[in-house]
Amino acid sequence: MSTATRLGRPLLRSATRTLATVLGAVIAIVLVWTLFLRVVQVSPFVAKSPGDVLDYLFTAPEAAAHCAAILADLMRTLTDAAYGYLLGLALAAAVSLIFYFSRTVETMFGPTVTAVHAIPMVTVAPILVLVFGRGALATAVIGAAVVVVPALLTMLNGIRSTPRTDLDMITAFGGSRLDVFGKVALPHAVPTWFAAARVAVTTSVVGALLAEWLATGEGLGGQMLRAANEFQFDRLWASVVVLTVVCVAVYQVVAFAEELVAARMSAPR
Repeated sequence: MSTATRLGRPLLRSATRTLATVLGAVIAIVLVWTLFLRVVQVSPFVAKSPGDVLDYLFTAPEAAAHCAAILADLMRTLTDAAYGYLLGLALAAAVSLIFYFSRTVETMFGPTVTAVHAIPMVTVAPILVLVFGRGALATAVIGAAVVVVPALLTMLNGIRSTPRTDLDMITAFGGSRLDVFGKVALPHAVPTWFAAARVAVTTSVVGALLAEWLATGEGLGGQMLRAANEFQFDRLWASVVVLTVVCVAVYQVVAFAEELVAARMSAPR
């Protein structure tokens, strides 16, 4: 059996499972949403049902315009989230490597980094806006600030969890610290780094929305704030639903990429 065949079948099952997970998540959201509205008895003027959102997006006379407006805002939010996602993961990877190669630096700055994460980003974001302005740079910095610490701790834990016997074997054969990292520690940490990337997908969206609320006023973040202030609850609920479904889908895409790399790494040479 060829390598392509060995990889193809698990990946096909993984792709099918990913699609089923997205579909199941959508169904679960609709069921919980409907049950919530039945239990809390909120005014229909404020709380919109799944049927109301479907009507707003697909069957209302102006549904096409509604969808176009939400999709335009969604693309801006996803772009903003991508800035924070990439910058946050890059910073997390760089700092985790610095901590890995220098215990002294980790001892000096590790507790501070963890403590800073406890500060609510809502209180820090206005300061970042004053420093970096209200453009793409501020959006990237705010998003990265939300992403970086959880990703850093996850990545560092992945590198540190390499079996000691593997490390000793490389050292016994004359390998340097860099050899130990490149040949054992980093490959061993790949699954954990992908886990950090998966978690960062949703947190980067949170960072993008926060930046849009407090800095740019653009994207779904700014639009949802205006919709709430202007009592446009149909648009507000539709935006939340679209963003939720897209986040679930993107999360599953990253999870699928993780399984693809894991299958490739575990395939016999």
